[in-house]
Amino acid sequence: MYLAVFFAAAGCGGKQSTTPGTGAGDGSGSGTGTVTVQTLLGWGTPGYNPESATPKTNVFLEVTDHHGATQSYPLGDIAAPCAAAAGNGGDIITVLSCLNAGSGAEFRAVYRGGAEIIVLRRWVATGDDPAELELSFQEVSRVPVPTGSKVKPAP
Repeated sequence: MYLAVFFAAAGCGGKQSTTPGTGAGDGSGSGTGTVTVQTLLGWGTPGYNPESATPKTNVFLEVTDHHGATQSYPLGDIAAPCAAAAGNGGDIITVLSCLNAGSGAEFRAVYRGGAEIIVLRRWVATGDDPAELELSFQEVSRVPVPTGSKVKPAP
């Protein structure tokens, strides 16, 4: 009797179909195989000590690729503390503001869907004319990313 129950249970393994279109997917998808590559941007700002004889921040752009590998791109030293700030344009991914008593620098990382991130910098001085600020940015670096990457700020 036990033997009969064993064979009956072994035969009830469930029905498996080899007919296309009956599994989890039906094969009607586009199947392009396109993978969206995500790149995260952040700012590295170590080193500022206001009590130092020459307080400065070592600024660099941190780029993390879709595999989780991070690479740093040095942008120079600024004699001010730095903090991330909001950008005011659709192609601005992230902004870094480095100010001390109204003077310092502002950095922008811009991406226009190509194969590189453009890093811009403008020097900031007390009393700058706001109407001229957008025209005072200069390119300081270009960082390659995979073509068509989805680029966004790091959390």
